Amino acid sequence: MSEILDVSRELKAELDKLPLFIEYKRVKALFETNSELNELRKEIVRAKNENRLEDHKNLLEKYNSNPLVQNYDCLSEEVRDYLLELSRVINQKWFT
Repeated sequence: MSEILDVSRELKAELDKLPLFIEYKRVKALFETNSELNELRKEIVRAKNENRLEDHKNLLEKYNSNPLVQNYDCLSEEVRDYLLELSRVINQKWFT
């Protein structure tokens, strides 16, 4: 079992060196700490809880059109696709 853990740690270390993962982590940190987006998320929830549907829709459109949100979403999808492909390759190699 420790061999699997060691290989997993090595794989993670190698993934962390890839430009895609470096950029993802950088953008994720910006996304999570952006005060404008954090405030907008609160306003979206507040509008929904107060049943202000038109405000909720407008705030959500504003949020989703933010370049940082779009960049983060795009990178998240690329990382997910990369990891899914990696998983397929590993599973194919181990189970065939």
